[in-house]
Amino acid sequence: MLNRSNHQKPNSGNRLFLFGLALLFALTLSFPAEAGGNGVAITGAQVLLPDGNLEGDWAVIVGNDGKIQALVPGSTVDEKAFDQVYRAPEGSVLTPGLHDLMGALGTRGKSGSLRSGTVLVDDQLDAGSSFDSSDPWLDVAAHHGVLYTTLVAQPLGVVNGKSATFLCHSDSSATRLGSGKMMLALGDSVLSANRVPTSRTALLSIWREWMQTGPEALKNPGLLYVAEGIDLRQALALPWSADAIPVFIHTGGDGRSPLNLVKDLPKPVHMVVGPLLDGGSRAHLMMAVKASKQGVELSFAGGLPAGPADHLRGSAAMAVSAGMDAAAARRALFSNPAKVSGALETGEVAAGKRADLVLFSGDPLDTASSVIHVWRGGQGTRVAEPGKVNELESVRK
Repeated sequence: MLNRSNHQKPNSGNRLFLFGLALLFALTLSFPAEAGGNGVAITGAQVLLPDGNLEGDWAVIVGNDGKIQALVPGSTVDEKAFDQVYRAPEGSVLTPGLHDLMGALGTRGKSGSLRSGTVLVDDQLDAGSSFDSSDPWLDVAAHHGVLYTTLVAQPLGVVNGKSATFLCHSDSSATRLGSGKMMLALGDSVLSANRVPTSRTALLSIWREWMQTGPEALKNPGLLYVAEGIDLRQALALPWSADAIPVFIHTGGDGRSPLNLVKDLPKPVHMVVGPLLDGGSRAHLMMAVKASKQGVELSFAGGLPAGPADHLRGSAAMAVSAGMDAAAARRALFSNPAKVSGALETGEVAAGKRADLVLFSGDPLDTASSVIHVWRGGQGTRVAEPGKVNELESVRK
């Protein structure tokens, strides 16, 4: 279990940035609220900063439009100027929502669209067509702090359509966030006895010929499924342009993974790893930690509703125990998945972002910490009373 006080202090750049925001916004806080009020002020909790560090004495101001207006020093807040003030309990931590990447959360009854079928290059498939906003597991997941689900098609072809990210909210209408990225694949999952390619040699030939045509699908960074070490090595031998380096989904990597080649790519390189589970692959865990130490930005793969709801934080806790920097692990839980999915209005407690927030009883890297309160688009829901955080049933299929 991690000591909650063991976190790095934010660098001077972050301090100056946040203090500048505070000065700009604090001037308005000493005046009474205008008609309609100024939304919600959340005070008293440590706040997760974009760099992955925790810092106290900040108040988060949420506007009536469901977005974060500012972070300001808690001592500057005039509580009378707000429609509502939420005073967080001592020791609690306010973060963005957790993000379930590459799972099937929210696909009840519609999972068929997550298969690309027999089409080798399918850039028209939309994983979002599988989403069922009435799925009750969405609200269950949200009560565990998981506020986003990113769906991708199974990696059966070279191009498997676009990913899709949704807010975890059981409702009659869906809230789709950001533009989806192309789901690409290189590995055994693409090989088939019923169509080409039937061998890795043929698959690599198809990849090279396709890339030479300058396809639209490669003009922006996509998601590249390269589960094993050999897949990643072969992918790195392809002629990627500097502005289209994909996010590598490397969920089965081990000590043979060519991290010496990954670190030479233009920065930042992003990689999706895991889930890291008790009793799982030690080699994959150590590969992920080594990648992080070499400057690769990680995100932890999801898997809901098949796995336990705390698996994301469990992956991060295991990685930190194995030597990963705590701030890097928090980025892998919150800000990095937003970049991976293209849901750029999420992932940070910062001005202009969606007010999708989670209040934990302690550091989210501490698996003993529980969810106290969640906000989706600024709308709050109490999960457990402060000081009386009850054990919640894991989300399982």
